[in-house]
Amino acid sequence: MAFSPVLGARLVIVLVLVAVSAVLLARRKVHARLRNTIMAVVVAVLGFGFAMLGPKTLDPNPVFALRSALRAILGKLPPPQASMGTVMLGMLGVMLLAGWISNKGICGWACQLGLLQDILHQNRLKKAKPPFWLTNSIRVLAFVLLVLGVSSYGFDWIGVVDPFAVFRLALAPLALVFVIAVLAGSMFMYRPWCQLFCPFGLVSWLLEQVSILRPRVDKELCIDCKLCVRACPAHAMADMLAEKKIHADCFACGACLAACPRKGALLWRPSRKQGV
Repeated sequence: MAFSPVLGARLVIVLVLVAVSAVLLARRKVHARLRNTIMAVVVAVLGFGFAMLGPKTLDPNPVFALRSALRAILGKLPPPQASMGTVMLGMLGVMLLAGWISNKGICGWACQLGLLQDILHQNRLKKAKPPFWLTNSIRVLAFVLLVLGVSSYGFDWIGVVDPFAVFRLALAPLALVFVIAVLAGSMFMYRPWCQLFCPFGLVSWLLEQVSILRPRVDKELCIDCKLCVRACPAHAMADMLAEKKIHADCFACGACLAACPRKGALLWRPSRKQGV
């Protein structure tokens, strides 16, 4: 499979979204109405729109790129699809590079399934925040099962429950049950697919520990009000404020920046000596 116009167009849109989000976050211009509008457009265009443009075997999303690249590395792609592995390796590399430049830019602003969960999470129901060690342990286990399944048995469990199929409106019974559980769970827990199962989310979490642009706290200006921690839908800001060397996923939603009352205390920027 050669590099198709569908993949090319999607990749361009993704990179534009990452660049625009990085600028908005750096300038602290992200607010609820703007982010909700962008999320709705991305779900409609990159989700349902692009799902209708290509064949079922070509679903241009970060997880598809990683799974295809993994199968190519493990030599599990059939000969007719061998060129697809090269294409997906390149696409995955570009996405990871974008995520390294601006922390979780792909997940936070350009993943249709992540943003659909994000939208559903915005309700007044009581929310659950499971400990990061638990959610990440489950995600690591899911990734290990994916690698072992593909390498040893040719079995890709994500292909069975593929939640991205919801955008193609073509769900097998088991996948339908899984997607309903994920989307229903999103109303109570922030991005359950991303935190519990997503292989791209796990890889990008490792990458974000050294990303260039991410939330940075200036301890001299911070008044320790913890408003950023309360605004964060996950555990990232609590870890960052505590200066942990390894922090939980930050999904680049910008809620912490919007909540911070002290100018300059919390910024989306590269590291500085006075920051963390």
